[in-house]
Parts: sequence; C-alpha cells; structure tokens
Amino acid sequence: MDINQKYLIDIKEIRNVVTKDGNRPGFEFQMKIPYYRGVALSMIDDLYVKVGEDTFPRETLVFTVDGHSYTWPQIETVTTFRWEYGQKATVFVPLEFGIFSGRPTKVEVGCTIRMSYMGRHPRPCVTQYVVNPDELEVVEYEKGVTICR
Repeated sequence: MDINQKYLIDIKEIRNVVTKDGNRPGFEFQMKIPYYRGVALSMIDDLYVKVGEDTFPRETLVFTVDGHSYTWPQIETVTTFRWEYGQKATVFVPLEFGIFSGRPTKVEVGCTIRMSYMGRHPRPCVTQYVVNPDELEVVEYEKGVTICR
C-alpha cells in the first residue's frame, strides 16, 4: 500500500451537491495529494472516480484547489499553480442525482502524479470506500464551480 493511500480521501468529506433550483448535478469530495511533496497541477497525470460500476474519467471532473477550478485539458497546462502536500483539493463528479439514498455505494478514486525522478508513468494511487448515502452532507453548486465549506 502506498504510504499516503489511506489519507487520500476523508470519507466524511464526500458530499452531494444541489443547485439553487433543486437539481442534483453530482457529488464532491476532498482529497489530499498522494505524494510526500507538492507538485505543479500539470504534473497530475490522471484522476478518475468510479461509483459502483460507473467510471468517471478525468475529462468529466472539475478539480478545485485553493479556490481555483480546472478541468482537463486545462489542468495539463497549469505549471505555476501547485497542489501542496497536506492541502485539500475538491473534486466534483457529475453523477446525476449524486450518490442517492438506498444502499451503501462503493466509491473508488485513482490519482497518478508525475513524481520527481520516477518518469512519466508511475503507478496510480487507488483507494476504495463504501459510502452510506444517507449520511452525506448536501452543499450548494453555482456557476459550474463548487462552493467549498
């Protein structure tokens, strides 16, 4: 197991998102970098989320760190803004209706960082959680950017 794998996601920070008009466009979670040091955002080679059997590749996600939101391929060009060790980033996943009530849902998150001295294709850090949707907090979503609280 990667040393930072167990700290990648805090299950208490997975939340359904709702718009002002009541729509539920998806859910969000906060994650920490799976590396012992910070990197420029362009060094995030891959990020994916799997909910049940549905996989959401990086092109469908919105990545927000320190109040700045990016999508792919935008993030691939950000060389002056960094995701630091210990800093939480918010990832929005466009799962219609969010993680809905009913039964616990398996959520898997994978992140690949281009690490110093390791080349371009290191192995991804992958972690899985079982989420009880009845215990999720709901937060507002506005103008395509998550509001972090």
